[in-house]
Amino acid sequence: MSKKTPAEAKLSLVELEEHAARVRNELKVPKQNDVFRVAVEAGYLTALADGTVDGAETATMVRAIETLSEGAVIEWETEELLGECAARAKKDGASKRAESTGKELAALGQAEVGLLFAALVAGASKGIDKKEAEMLKLVGAAAGLAGDVVKDIVKRANAMRQA
Repeated sequence: MSKKTPAEAKLSLVELEEHAARVRNELKVPKQNDVFRVAVEAGYLTALADGTVDGAETATMVRAIETLSEGAVIEWETEELLGECAARAKKDGASKRAESTGKELAALGQAEVGLLFAALVAGASKGIDKKEAEMLKLVGAAAGLAGDVVKDIVKRANAMRQA
């Protein structure tokens, strides 16, 4: 999938905001803050799968995270968290971090919810392309999810954004 223009990314955020209450309802889980933290990293890694996360993508992810977390995560915390994700990905490599985030989501018992959040965050800026879908599959596999389950989660995220 080609990168969206800034106007298209803005539209995706507006769509996400319109459906945020329904999305947040799906994301109400035990240990929500821990799930958000790990899911943000999975979303960051997904956005990074095409090789780079630019300033516009970061800004869009920050807005998406704030919208989905309903203020549980505030902007400066989100930016700091994304910076930590970037540092870990640079130090350990995206594949190793994907495996770690998948295992953490599994340990929290929230693999599907975490992947949904990650897909929504990553997709908010420009949709999810093949490389990004592969990253979500890697996280999902580490979390113990079958490829079909991950594919369904990505479809669900896209449907929520477009509904």
